[in-house]
This record gives sequence, C-alpha cells and structure tokens, in this order.
Amino acid sequence: MNIKDSVDLIESYLDLDRKPVGVKFFFDMEEFKSFKVPQRDRRITYCNSVQLASRGKAMKLTKENQACPNGAMALKMKEIPEPMANGKARFSKNIYHSVEISKSISDEMLFLKEEPAGIAVMPLENYEENPDIVVVISHPYNVMRLIQGHGYFNGYTANLRTVGLQAVCQDLTSYPYNTQDINITLLCPGTRLVANWQAHEIGIGIPFAKWYEIVEGVKETTNPFERNKKKKTIEKRLKERGLDTSGIRFNENYDDGAYLGGKIEIESCVHSSLID
Repeated sequence: MNIKDSVDLIESYLDLDRKPVGVKFFFDMEEFKSFKVPQRDRRITYCNSVQLASRGKAMKLTKENQACPNGAMALKMKEIPEPMANGKARFSKNIYHSVEISKSISDEMLFLKEEPAGIAVMPLENYEENPDIVVVISHPYNVMRLIQGHGYFNGYTANLRTVGLQAVCQDLTSYPYNTQDINITLLCPGTRLVANWQAHEIGIGIPFAKWYEIVEGVKETTNPFERNKKKKTIEKRLKERGLDTSGIRFNENYDDGAYLGGKIEIESCVHSSLID
C-alpha cells in the first residue's frame, strides 16, 4: 500500500466530506525550505490550516505564521507562559473549578518537545513522502469506523484523552505525535469559531505509522459492521475508482440473530395493601 492507494481505499470505504490531512514536521530549516510547497504569507491558526487542507489547500508554516498562542505552544513554536503552566490563566477565566484542576490540565497535555523549523499541512494525497500525522475531521460514524479499523489490529483503544480545549493542535497532533497512538477530539470552542467546523464534526489524529493498518482494518471490518445500504454505496465508490469489490458480502453482519423481540409473560401480583 502507498499513500495514494490508502486515500483511494479510505475514501471508498468511508463517506468522507473532507480530505484526510497530512501534517509533517521539519526540524531542519534547509529541508523545510526545499519542501516544494509554498509557505503561507500571512498568519493563520494551526487548526484553520488543517481545515483548509481538508478542503484541498497545501501550505508550509513557521512560528511567524502562528495566529493562535495555544496552537503555537502545542507545536513548540512558543514558550508556555508561567500563568498557563501553573493553572492560574485558565482558572482566572473560570474554565476550571480550581487552580489545581487547571494546572493538572496543563501538566497532562503533551506538546512537542523540540521546536520545529516549520510544518507542512496539506491533503494526505499530496504527499510523496510520509507525513508524521494524519488528521481526519468527520461525523462521528466515520470516526467510529476508524477506531474499529484500529481495533482490528490493536485491540481496545485505551489511551483516548480529551478535555474540549486545544483540540486540533494538542488532541489530534502533538498528543498522537508524542504517544504514537491514536486520539479523538470533540473539538473546542476556539477551533469551532476560527476554523468554522460543522456542529456535528469531530476528529481523530493518527500517527502515520498506524495509518496503513487502520485503512486495512476499516476494509476488513466492512462486512461485520456495515449494513447493506452502506455496503451498496461502498461498492459504488470502489467501482468508480476501479477497485476490487469482490470482498463486499451482503446480508452478513456481526450481530446477525443477536437481537430478540416478541411479547413476554408478566407475572401478575396483587399487593396486600390494595386488597385491604
């Protein structure tokens, strides 16, 4: 499997409204400059760069491009100010009940440990070399399917962490980069404002090292998990891309015959209090 094949497959097996996005970190300035994508000439929040990439845009960014201080902190492009680190900043805005809880949030977020020279953010299909992270923003059904694809090879997803803040920069990027594990987010008020995500959308961040197996896992779990109606649309998308449809089997699901219906007998009882 290569990047193009993986995108063809995932866009066939899932009904995605947005393109999967690849994020690549450069820790050498010459390598960053030689990467053949233009650097954006104005500021942008990192999460909005992901949103634009999900619609087909490609760009490179440095710390000078960063429009959001929290996103820049997650990407190690800005130092963490002491009030943020010690919890006082978010506590002062009544985001958390106490300074201690606020500090615990700061302590548990995983940011990049080394400052990158720059980053590339663009549709995954545009990459000729492997990115570091794949970000998929979609409706919950598709995120469920990606988690099921991950579970096919990896078992139970035990390390999902989110708190409704720093959703795209930390939940979907720096956390998966540091842990080399998947993570989900319900997004946050900031990114929903500046990136204008749809109300139903959530996200999943995937280390590229796991991307191919997750795509394969989604494919392998199609027959047990997808119903006939969705299988027909999957089959149609596969045919449109000239891909093999022989693995799609209709009238077959993991829960066939599992659910019971019908009337039950209810034993009548007369309480003594009613007789009295």
